Amino acid sequence: MPIAAALRDLVRAVATGHDPKPGTTAASGRARRLARLRVLAPLVAFLLWLSATANLAPYQFGRFETILIAALTAAPVALLPGRALLAWRVAAVATLLSGGLGLHEAGAPWPGNPVLILVYLVTLVVVGHRHPLGVLLWVWVFSLAMSLAFLDPSVGYGSIFLVSGVLGIGHLWGRWAQARAGLVAEQERGAVLTERARIARELHDVVAHHMSLIAVRSETAAYRLHELPPAARAEFGEISEASREALTEMRRLLGVLRAPEEQPLTAPQPALAELEVLVADARAAGTPVTLSVDGTVTDVPDAVGSSAYRIVQEALSNVARHASGARTDVTLHRSRHELTIRVRNAVRVDSAGRPMSSQGSAPAGAGGGHGLLGMRERVAMLHGSLRAAETDDGGFEVRATLPLESQS
Repeated sequence: MPIAAALRDLVRAVATGHDPKPGTTAASGRARRLARLRVLAPLVAFLLWLSATANLAPYQFGRFETILIAALTAAPVALLPGRALLAWRVAAVATLLSGGLGLHEAGAPWPGNPVLILVYLVTLVVVGHRHPLGVLLWVWVFSLAMSLAFLDPSVGYGSIFLVSGVLGIGHLWGRWAQARAGLVAEQERGAVLTERARIARELHDVVAHHMSLIAVRSETAAYRLHELPPAARAEFGEISEASREALTEMRRLLGVLRAPEEQPLTAPQPALAELEVLVADARAAGTPVTLSVDGTVTDVPDAVGSSAYRIVQEALSNVARHASGARTDVTLHRSRHELTIRVRNAVRVDSAGRPMSSQGSAPAGAGGGHGLLGMRERVAMLHGSLRAAETDDGGFEVRATLPLESQS
């Protein structure tokens, strides 16, 4: 290890180091866990302070020293959720203070009371989990130095294995967590890219249809519209040529998006006119589905219709996977400027009528598939909005709003 790096890690361990922030992939899950821990940690610290005070009572300390050491013993627990390295520093100060006051000479097995021993070891595990090897090296050195300074050599040498093992467990735990977070991030990235490619292929078919109409209509304009001036005939010819060039370029782009082993799509892309068939298939598969349509939805833009169909399809698939047999309502409402899709399933019940978990218990990105990721990609492409969450009665609802007018 270079001297400059070692000195930097020393300063970080002793004085200035903060705990690293969670990565973007695992940030939301870790943030929720940290929020719960921050609520519980002060309560646990208070209980440990009472326990440490009771453990220090047999020793001939003044009231101030007892309260101070007990407070320093419990404080690391309150700091652990967000500041593990600071928690270790406080625990080290408590250890040094206990040793300086001669606690070990009064019969304690460590330069600290039993509560401090437990808190110190837990703190080492969390520090090992969150910090790099350079910082852990200095934490290890200082921890062993305190052990050897205050303990009998036979006991002090045994602490080498204890401190090393605890820090090693924390370090391995941290590396495993990083690898797992990286794997989840890669899986989500792959799911997003796959869904984007699928959306691009569907849009290709939609746009290609309209471009083909432009090419055909402009090419046949000279035969359908009589007495066109020569300039207009030439203009229609240029439009037809440009349209066909655009179609060629689109096919090249689609070739880039399509996997080598994937076959070209030949079936037309689904539209809302086929929604009744989709709902009937879901009913046949065992999901009681009701469909309600408010307004005319068969004449919406092709991209909106295809995306709305896919959103309903994925939502019904999620119901079948996570809440099979639950009553489900599919509602479409068309206003002047937007189309709203709502798929809501009731809580699933067992044969005795007791509630069971809904599809919300296994959202996309949490090991239960990537359906919601695909929905979000489609909604974002159309500048719409999506909300997917559990309902008050324990069911699950997907609500998407898709603008009917293009937005720049």
